[in-house]
Amino acid sequence: MTGSLREALGAARDPEFTMMLPEGWSRLDATDEARDRLLADLRSRFAAAHRPDLWAAARAAVTNAFTGLRQSGGVAVMLQTSSGDGVPFVPASVTASVQSGLDGATLDEFVAGLIARGATPLGEDKRFIRLEEREVRSEDGVRIGVTTVRYLTPVPGSGRRRALLLTAVLPHEPETPDDDPLLAATRFTIDAHVATLRWLPPAGGGGA
Repeated sequence: MTGSLREALGAARDPEFTMMLPEGWSRLDATDEARDRLLADLRSRFAAAHRPDLWAAARAAVTNAFTGLRQSGGVAVMLQTSSGDGVPFVPASVTASVQSGLDGATLDEFVAGLIARGATPLGEDKRFIRLEEREVRSEDGVRIGVTTVRYLTPVPGSGRRRALLLTAVLPHEPETPDDDPLLAATRFTIDAHVATLRWLPPAGGGGA
């Protein structure tokens, strides 16, 4: 999967990134049309499976992902759009956006704030800092637990003034423990795929 930062942001100075996605996942642009098509497909799928509980969680995940993407000036949302034999549907999503320092300042203060909230490096991958948080929300009167994982890495050549922010949203039952096998596996899978992110040289130029 390739996220086209250059085209979406209109910023020729930013390189593009490429990143592997879990099986059955797709990248969608941040448009209402893409959101509505996805919601219609998910609603039909869960109705046929007689799983209104999963539909509520999936609808919340998708709606929140697209809303957060637009609010943050994001460029794409990545989530599972199909499932095959032995691949359960997981209502999680990852949004990609670019954070910029105010008035050309670096993002050092922003990064320090994330670290103060508990952010740590992504395992052995020191390119990213990772912050995981958990809360309980109410969607249409239904209580939903949400685990949010944020990954921040600097955009090459930006002098720490711009950074790519990947935000993973994992809805689940409010009482789901942190060590729940499906939740733990989903976190591990997203961590592993985020670690595959690579920057590509700017089109028509040299390296970043």
